[in-house]
Amino acid sequence: MPTITIFKDDFESLLKGTRTTHRTVSIEQVEEWLMLVKGELKGHNPDTGELRIELQDSNRPDLWCCEGIARQIRIKQQGKIAQYPFLTGKTKPKATIVVKPGMEQVRPYVAACAARGYQVTSQGLAQLIQTQEKLAEIFGHKRKTVSIGIYQLSKITFPVTYELVQPGEARFTPLGMETVMTLAEMLMVHPKGLEYGGILAGASRVPILRDAANQPLSFPPIINSREVGEVQVGDDQLFVEVTGTDLPMVVLTLNIFAANLADRGATIEPILVEYSTRTSLGKRVTTPQDLKRSKTIPIHTIEQALGQELGVKVVQQALEVYGYEVSAGKGSVRVKLPPYRQDLMHTMDVVEDVAMSRG
Repeated sequence: MPTITIFKDDFESLLKGTRTTHRTVSIEQVEEWLMLVKGELKGHNPDTGELRIELQDSNRPDLWCCEGIARQIRIKQQGKIAQYPFLTGKTKPKATIVVKPGMEQVRPYVAACAARGYQVTSQGLAQLIQTQEKLAEIFGHKRKTVSIGIYQLSKITFPVTYELVQPGEARFTPLGMETVMTLAEMLMVHPKGLEYGGILAGASRVPILRDAANQPLSFPPIINSREVGEVQVGDDQLFVEVTGTDLPMVVLTLNIFAANLADRGATIEPILVEYSTRTSLGKRVTTPQDLKRSKTIPIHTIEQALGQELGVKVVQQALEVYGYEVSAGKGSVRVKLPPYRQDLMHTMDVVEDVAMSRG
């Protein structure tokens, strides 16, 4: 199960708006709240404020970070759904990523957004990096299905192009290195190339992200450019991209990052992705995007599973204060998960959330 490290004061700042009498939260309160997200406190360093938390839910990647845990607690305490205007579809993208032909054969999909106005702190940067690693390793199956890149937005000229190149054709200085290398050299000598190069085994051409000035941003899913992809404390304009082989997973991963950055005060700007071939979401896909998946569930099914009579109103309230959008019907509820969750696979998933919400 995922184990993450967060900082107590960072966690407290993300809890703003909850019904707490003091900004400082006791360790006992933290432990109590963690039950709401199926989390367990495994360690606490009073000197550094570090908290080590094990999450028991492998289907909730949105909870594998400080922002996600704080968000779930905030929603329950405030009794209302978190709102993210950038997911309404009303904001028109100002920037574009163009996906060139051939990508569908190697690593077809990309999603991205810009984030402005949040000045990255040391603790915030630690969370960004940890979330990037956890989502890519666990949710993204060791970067095979999903990988993430984070960059300094101010250094990028749009439109960005996502295309295939010969491994010896493109070159840049990768993160962790001091010298310019070809993509072929990165696969042979860079630690990340040695670790993840197998994902591209058999491909005569490999992916690259480049901006309008022909500046390489990254070699997905291997490594970012040091020039553009080395985010530092104090940066206040970020570009986040997710590439992968499963479009819903790619979009969900970006939604999680966008929500996390918005929770820290960033303004999220959607980005238009233009594909050469039609995807399940079309040829022109704006990201982040609410995939709007919903499910209708009979109340008697929930009551039978929990062994108690609840009624429509009680179930509706329990799910709404856990983050769902709920429409009540006669003897049933139609539920929709927030856009940073897509774990609605079975009726029992909803039953479990009703139980979690009601304690």
